Amino acid sequence: MMNLLNAYEATTAATAYILGFLLNGNVYAITLKALPAWLVGLDRESESHGGFNKLRIRMNNIARARLMNLGASYIGTAEEVLTLKNKGDAFEKWIAESLGQKWQKTSTPYFLAADINANGERYQVKFESASLANEKTIEKAMRVAHE
Repeated sequence: MMNLLNAYEATTAATAYILGFLLNGNVYAITLKALPAWLVGLDRESESHGGFNKLRIRMNNIARARLMNLGASYIGTAEEVLTLKNKGDAFEKWIAESLGQKWQKTSTPYFLAADINANGERYQVKFESASLANEKTIEKAMRVAHE
């Protein structure tokens, strides 16, 4: 898993991450320069999606407590922030708009562009148990990086 996470971080277009999570009905966010290994796990996609291994944020109560200790900030209630059916999209929209940007859903691969560019940083925005990328996409990113 560490090799896949290292390859992911080496190929991301982002320079930092904004990670959101729920705690007691409220949404909190933290900015991280790198994803700690204790926060990332390895899952397997369903066969209908290719059956590849994929990296995913592993959010549990211990991770929430650690993120709070690292300085996560309250940004609003779940009702205020998570206004779209897809919580990840809703969180990304909230962050973009709070930074004065118009949000638009995209499907650009993580290694070609960040989700949000602001304050001199290129942010990848993730909420709770978001998928990061599967091994096939990370392998493609490694090939592109070496071209």
